[in-house]
Amino acid sequence: MKNVLTLLRNKAFISGFVMFLFFESLMLLVFLPGYTAIPKNLPSMTVALLNDDKGEAGAGIADGLSRQLPFKLDVHTTLEQAKEDLDDRKIHMIVQIPEDFSEKIADPGEQVKLNFFINQSNPSTVSSTMQSVINQVTTAFNQQLAVQTVQGTLRQLNVGEEEAAALAAGVPSKIAANMVLTNQVPAGMHNQMAPMFLPMSMYVGAMMFTMISLNGFHALKRKMGKRQSFFALQGANLVVSILAPLPGLAIYFLIQKHTAAAFFGTWLSHSLEAFASIEFLSILFLLFGQMGSMINIPIMLAMTIANGAVMAPQMMYSFFKFISPLTVMYYPVHLDFNFLFGGGGTGELLLKLVLYAVVCGAIVLGLHHWKFKQKDKEVTAAQGTAAPAAQPVH
Repeated sequence: MKNVLTLLRNKAFISGFVMFLFFESLMLLVFLPGYTAIPKNLPSMTVALLNDDKGEAGAGIADGLSRQLPFKLDVHTTLEQAKEDLDDRKIHMIVQIPEDFSEKIADPGEQVKLNFFINQSNPSTVSSTMQSVINQVTTAFNQQLAVQTVQGTLRQLNVGEEEAAALAAGVPSKIAANMVLTNQVPAGMHNQMAPMFLPMSMYVGAMMFTMISLNGFHALKRKMGKRQSFFALQGANLVVSILAPLPGLAIYFLIQKHTAAAFFGTWLSHSLEAFASIEFLSILFLLFGQMGSMINIPIMLAMTIANGAVMAPQMMYSFFKFISPLTVMYYPVHLDFNFLFGGGGTGELLLKLVLYAVVCGAIVLGLHHWKFKQKDKEVTAAQGTAAPAAQPVH
């Protein structure tokens, strides 16, 4: 027991315990409040409502959908534009009332369909929520039609109110949901989570590499010179960034088969991510030294929410929505959705990721230059104090 108390009083053990409590508390303070946005912020998502029916029935259904759907509604668009926005994840579902809706709804022998378009290449919360809402809305409309049509008809035939209600409940569904699923994700939770795990593994790997490699760089940069050492550093980082994604991608592509185009697309995006991550992390380590790893912890935790892999940016709280495009993981997450399952805006996402890496690289260049100047001043000051003026000999 004495030895236990001795260890517990040791500064290293005390520091370790403080870090234990810090990391535990920080993780829960970021994750738990951040994920309370689901389902609270579902009304922030957007659904396109298209009424192609010119009859009264279509207008009535459109009005009912406007009141029942718990989302922002976009009613000023064409189907082609809505499909493009759906592919780009600007909207999250399309509801289309077909042209023959009024005609078929009036025919007792016809079943009429509402068309629902869902892009499955999205965070799981989006597609699952939309499918759940479709079932609820379709059921509600069928119940409403049963009451309005069948029960009213039975009353005209002098059937009792209670008996009419019971008979109406047994009428087959008049409205059916026609779900059109685009960019379908293969079965398996590993596929749905791949756009989160692949970018995260790259970022964590880049963090470890940057922390270790900069120590070696600091030992060699004075010998290389200011300019040569910077370009040597960038060249080495580029080589590492191209090679580093291959083992992780090989593991995933062995588990789940995809096309060669998907492989090379994800390789490109994660190579860019690795380079951008190294540049971003270099800023932290050049500014704060080893404390940069501590500062990176809350940044990395916030990134896991803000990257858009679990919930759509539109659902996030204002803080996470603001930092989303400022995080290095945001772009490869959406690029993974595109390359692996399909989606739009790939060129724009790649360009923004390149610009992210360039901006971070420019900041690293400035810090590198500043560090050299600081070191030169320290060396000059040390030489001035080490060589005092010679005293005359008497």
